[in-house]
Amino acid sequence: HARHHPILGGVRPHLAIDYGAPIGTPVRAVADGVVTRTGWDSGNGITITLRHARGYETMYNHLSAVEVRPGQRVHQRQVIGLVGTTGLSTGPHLDYRVRKNGSFVNPLSERFVPGPELPPRQRPAFADRLHTLLERLNQDAPFRL
Repeated sequence: HARHHPILGGVRPHLAIDYGAPIGTPVRAVADGVVTRTGWDSGNGITITLRHARGYETMYNHLSAVEVRPGQRVHQRQVIGLVGTTGLSTGPHLDYRVRKNGSFVNPLSERFVPGPELPPRQRPAFADRLHTLLERLNQDAPFRL
């Protein structure tokens, strides 16, 4: 979607989801993949690009540090970098982008292929843990989840 650019002015496309977080917050890979690019990318600042299965790529921008190198295989949830405010940024945040077959897509509406099902023997422990975590969240939430 398009928005007013806070630094350059004017209406420009913004192909990312921005997640505000303190500088130094760990940034994790969303899925298994291979690091295709790290380093400085003008407006995006310090950036990491990962290639995933089924034609997906993810980009993590405005970082303060990179914890991986090009060609490295990474696993889902692995720390790959740290939140920063490099490039054209007004404050610390992660600018997260997803491409499918070279075109940007909205990760909030993309229909990703699900991973393997949880084995039946692990489901009771999962349900117990889920219940515990939801109760913790509901203690502080202004509404029930």
